Amino acid sequence: MPFTRAEAIRTLKPFLDYVLSINESMPFYASIPILRELTSMAANTAQAATATANAEETVPVKKRIHRLYLRLCRLQEELGRLDLKKAKPNVSLGLALEDFIFSKIDFSRYREINENYFTKLFAEGLADFGEDFYTNNFNRSKSEIKTLIEQSYKKTDGVYRLGKESPLILSAMRTLETSLDTLPLFGLEEITAELNRIPAKYGGRENQEKLYSLLVTSLDGVLITHNDGMTTKLFITDSGELAGTFRPADKPWTLVLIS
Repeated sequence: MPFTRAEAIRTLKPFLDYVLSINESMPFYASIPILRELTSMAANTAQAATATANAEETVPVKKRIHRLYLRLCRLQEELGRLDLKKAKPNVSLGLALEDFIFSKIDFSRYREINENYFTKLFAEGLADFGEDFYTNNFNRSKSEIKTLIEQSYKKTDGVYRLGKESPLILSAMRTLETSLDTLPLFGLEEITAELNRIPAKYGGRENQEKLYSLLVTSLDGVLITHNDGMTTKLFITDSGELAGTFRPADKPWTLVLIS
């Protein structure tokens, strides 16, 4: 990679100092949440390591990481329950392994969903996927799937309950809960949009692509702690990608977060 983490932070220092100096009294404070979060993470890795999901409800990047972790936890749980020895007779009779795995999915879990879990994965989590994802999987737009979920579930006593079941709603809930085909952790377009909200007199944003690359590199080695106490470690690969090693049920899963 062109920069080490230490070099990236040293190069970013004027920018980090400026963003860290922005306070709630400034009119654009609320409009740059990703920049504020990234600069905080870059400036203080130790603090980032102790930040849990509950303590970080307002930060978009960590919330995306927490949602990825929840999906991995679900996948790991399902893998842990599979007895592939039982699949062998079925597979020999012509049943595909994918069909065997599908037959073991517990779709009844989508009849009642805890409010906190529902909000994270099926409300906020919609933003983790691009429009192509919805078209390819459901032949529907993101807004149509959002409307489908909102019309299918009613909240009572902290629980979202499914009304009429259908193949589409069950497929949507299953896919949103387990798919890892998510957008990058944060993109150049998001960073550029937030940079454009900073007063033009600030002189550190002329090369937005370089700044974006430095911000990505500055996350090398950052740890994110989840509600169950497990940590995810971010790192820069030899090819310059930002990846994360997650440990659902203490089993390592490594995902590329930014190509």
